[in-house]
Amino acid sequence: MNQKNTEIDTSTMGGRIRALRLQKGWSQEELGFRIGVNNKSVISFYENNSRAVSLPVLQMLSREFGTTLDYLVNGTEPALNEMDPDILMAIKLLKDLKTEKGRKVAIEHIRLVGMLE
Repeated sequence: MNQKNTEIDTSTMGGRIRALRLQKGWSQEELGFRIGVNNKSVISFYENNSRAVSLPVLQMLSREFGTTLDYLVNGTEPALNEMDPDILMAIKLLKDLKTEKGRKVAIEHIRLVGMLE
């Protein structure tokens, strides 16, 4: 992962947040808007490990990035063989979608189904 020709250190939580944000193609402002933080400097503080990230913010970040709290905090990915087969299928189907818009629509449908349960 490159930003201004420098490697992002994903051994830190801030580095993982930055790397995930850049993978999504989001600015700090856009990420802040998505998680309800109206000041992009707060995102910068998180990414530079200058400010602690509260649990509610970590939960929002994990939802927006589609990752686990464990990955954000510790940098460990769950082993695929430990994941629910239905979740693995959903991930595969989402990855197979060709556009960001299609993925967003699919995720919104999943959210709606979750609200109906």
